[in-house]
Amino acid sequence: MYMKLIKLLKKYINLYISSSVPKTNKLLIFGSWLGEKYADNPRYLFEYVIKNRPDLKAIWITSNQDVFKELQKKQYLVMMAEAPETRKIVKKAKYIFTATGIFDIGEQNANFVGGAYLINLWHGIPLKKIMYDDKHSALHKRSKLVTWVEKIPLRNYFVISTSTAITQIYQSAFRVKKSNILELGQPRNDYFYDKSNPVSSLIQELKSKNIILYMPTHRNEGKKQIDLDKLMDLEHLNNWCEETKSIFVIKKHFYHSKEKTIDKKYSSIIDVTNEKVDVQELLKCSNVLITDYSSCYIDYLLLNRPIIFFNYDYDDYLRVDRSLYFPYENVTPGEKCQNFDELLVTLQNLYVGKDDYREERENIKTFFYSSETQKSVSEKIINHVLNL
Repeated sequence: MYMKLIKLLKKYINLYISSSVPKTNKLLIFGSWLGEKYADNPRYLFEYVIKNRPDLKAIWITSNQDVFKELQKKQYLVMMAEAPETRKIVKKAKYIFTATGIFDIGEQNANFVGGAYLINLWHGIPLKKIMYDDKHSALHKRSKLVTWVEKIPLRNYFVISTSTAITQIYQSAFRVKKSNILELGQPRNDYFYDKSNPVSSLIQELKSKNIILYMPTHRNEGKKQIDLDKLMDLEHLNNWCEETKSIFVIKKHFYHSKEKTIDKKYSSIIDVTNEKVDVQELLKCSNVLITDYSSCYIDYLLLNRPIIFFNYDYDDYLRVDRSLYFPYENVTPGEKCQNFDELLVTLQNLYVGKDDYREERENIKTFFYSSETQKSVSEKIINHVLNL
């Protein structure tokens, strides 16, 4: 307990000291997924700044050597989180953009961001309860007093939302005032509206097929395995895909990246969980999305294509993993399938053109997105943040 108190005291002292360091107005720092990935909303906003705002200095901070090398090869400004000079840069940055929280730029740098504008872009519109609202989270038990004290040197903390409904959720989820939530949209969805994006070699190979994308959410942060051999008759599925000239693409959450991949004997089923392919590109090129409780379907609503909800473990998921913000049936515009047989029947119906959820998808889309967030948003986000 004594050591914990000392650590907490040092954290607050460093935050207060760093808040007195003069900030460089045009210095923007970006990071994502605890420093491990070059992905998600920060990636798209970072690339927008590089391509469109030469007057600004954008630096990506990572803890992953592969990401570091990848960005160096692209000639982007990138720093390792552990490097001594990184902390100096972090102290001077006026704007810091993240996908999950401040640890995205390295745990060792998180205590030196006092006085900066911290912009949490988050990583998807939540269906599942998150942060302080998630009763399974350690944050849920943290007292409001501790949260309040911690945020004094982090007074410039903002979260990006997509609609009035989501803004209301974020007030409790992040314990912030409504004035600290900006309804500006998700930069990662700019990909859907930009026709100039290069196409990866994987997508080039697949684009002549009817692409069915399966993206299940994680089970208990990956602690519970998703065993597709037990969930599906893969032989039967592969035969159906061959008959319909379809390709079944599996992309699990990265928490499940160490699980066994699908046997390569299946000619029309591929597992790209560990491939370097961007999720937004997969969504944009797919004809049908299959998911369960993942927020990826909310991104997919912007494309108004069929969605299937393969919620085979619905009761267990709510009991053991996460509770939801909304009644599931009210916000999931697509067939609900409890087993593989139901899933295959639904796929066949969609293949022959039976799509009964077009209007419902449009209605749900307007719940999750304001009209201003149903288009490219990166330019607006940068302009707004620079004027805070």
